[in-house]
Formats: sequence, C-alpha cells, structure tokens
Amino acid sequence: MSTLEIKDKKYDILDVDENCTFRINIDVLNEAFGVGRGMYARACYPDKKNTFFAEEKGNRKFFIWMPKLYSNTSEWDNKISPDGRYIYEDAAPTRKEDWLHNDSPLNGNYRIVFIKKSPQDPYKYVGVFKDDVRDYMHHRYLRVAKRIRLIGNPVWKIEVLE
Repeated sequence: MSTLEIKDKKYDILDVDENCTFRINIDVLNEAFGVGRGMYARACYPDKKNTFFAEEKGNRKFFIWMPKLYSNTSEWDNKISPDGRYIYEDAAPTRKEDWLHNDSPLNGNYRIVFIKKSPQDPYKYVGVFKDDVRDYMHHRYLRVAKRIRLIGNPVWKIEVLE
C-alpha cells in the first residue's frame, strides 16, 4: 500500500491572476490551508457547521469547494462562465434531492473555489464565491473576490484583499 506525502503549507495569498494550482484536492488542503489531510478529501471542506474559516474583519464564514467541471459521479453538472464571474451547478437528471434546499450548513456561506476542468488538469484557484441564485436543483454563485490572505498554519482566518 502506498502512502500519501502530506505537504507543508506554501501559500499565504491566493490570487486568481497568479495561477495558483494544485495537483490533487488533498494538495489544496495541505499546501494552501495546512490542514494535514491524508488520503481522502470531499468536494467541500470543512463539511461541519461549526468548523468554517472565519473572516479576519467581519462576519463572513468560508469553506473550500472543489467542483469538477467534467462528468463524474457527483450527479452535479458544474460550469464556470468564460469571464470567471459565475459558477453554475445543475443537478443531473438522475439526482433525486437538492441537498442545498435542506438545512445545509453550506447555505449562505462563502466558497473559496478551486476548479478541475478535466481528470488530467490540476485544481485551480478561481476566487471567492457567494450564493447568487438558488432554484431547486439549479444554483448560481457569484465571484466576490479574486485575492485572499490565508492567516495561520493551519489556516484559521481569511482576509479578503479585494
């Protein structure tokens, strides 16, 4: 059995214009956020209500979202607009329930987003997004920031720089 190397945090600032990329989703967690995750990572982190990253000055809470923009088993079809301002999340026809319409702790919080365009591509930081339109099984998120500072190792605060 192989083991996964847990890499040290190497980013203090994430900037859309600086091409911040990561080989796999676990590298996002380790190299950007210093959380020391091992072999398994979900598309959202953290996934518990009280463990979101806090804003340095303000009341916003953040979580990491790593959507894939290609067909996979998630039952969601994700797309980003050509200008990078919007992300669209549409349920596949096989999807039976829209978990965001329940009492999900993700609702209303800010998403630090890393997209993966194909199985061969790395995850790329594309900004901080918030809920924009939420219809049943169809969601749209609006980018509200391109640059953020990651405070701490592991990260415990987020500062929005623009």
